[in-house]
Amino acid sequence: MHCRTLYATFRRNFIIQLRAYPKDFFIGNVLSAIYTAVSAFFMYHLLFNGQMKDSFAGYAGTGDYISYVIIGNCMYLFMVRTLLNVSRSLITELREGTLESLMLAPFRRVQYFLGNMLQQTVTTSGEVAVMLLVCLPFGVRFSGFNGLAALIGLALALVSYFSLSLLLAALMLYTRDTYISQNTLFAILFLICGVTFPVQYLPGPVQWLSQGIPVTISLDIIRNSTLGGMTAAAQIGSYVRIAALSAVYCIAGFLMIKKVESAALEKIFG
Repeated sequence: MHCRTLYATFRRNFIIQLRAYPKDFFIGNVLSAIYTAVSAFFMYHLLFNGQMKDSFAGYAGTGDYISYVIIGNCMYLFMVRTLLNVSRSLITELREGTLESLMLAPFRRVQYFLGNMLQQTVTTSGEVAVMLLVCLPFGVRFSGFNGLAALIGLALALVSYFSLSLLLAALMLYTRDTYISQNTLFAILFLICGVTFPVQYLPGPVQWLSQGIPVTISLDIIRNSTLGGMTAAAQIGSYVRIAALSAVYCIAGFLMIKKVESAALEKIFG
């Protein structure tokens, strides 16, 4: 299979990022995640006095609040960065005046989006690695780490983020807006998907909604694999759920993008 579109997109994005955002963007993203980890440290020791309710351990599967929050923020960083990079790709082409040329070229949409996703995944992995190293003194511990389960969970999490990014890409291209749509979505996901606290503390209808978003399942899988010590075999049900949801989101996203592309091109030439 020829992957010229994927490779070209991957290389172009890396060149742009290295030349336009050599270090400031990297440092800014790492600091944003570290601030949340530091706030969790002070909340646990100063506000909670180093103690959590029994319900937290029951819902979260661990009593280690600091590790729970830091791992959640690492995955949230992955989600935000990958969603942004993929979802903004088409509207960036539109703003730069290259969308019509892209549509006329014999490019493969799947490879184009995967190239964006792969480039951002590599970059974000470096940011997350630095974040974890800085957070080690604050008490992050992988008390029940299972390598195979964590690796499978991370792969499925990235697939789920990719599927969500397609829907967001279609919305951005249709509305020609990035700021309101992306920040609204990220705020909702941060609140209801269990980034900093178990979703069981939310009202019943909101819990039901959160279970329909693959981000919630991805966070549960990663935490079960790094803190709870659960094996891959014990999480087969979660793997199937997140894969099924990702497939639905992915198909819906591609169908929406095709329709929105036509409308966007009509506005350009109309």
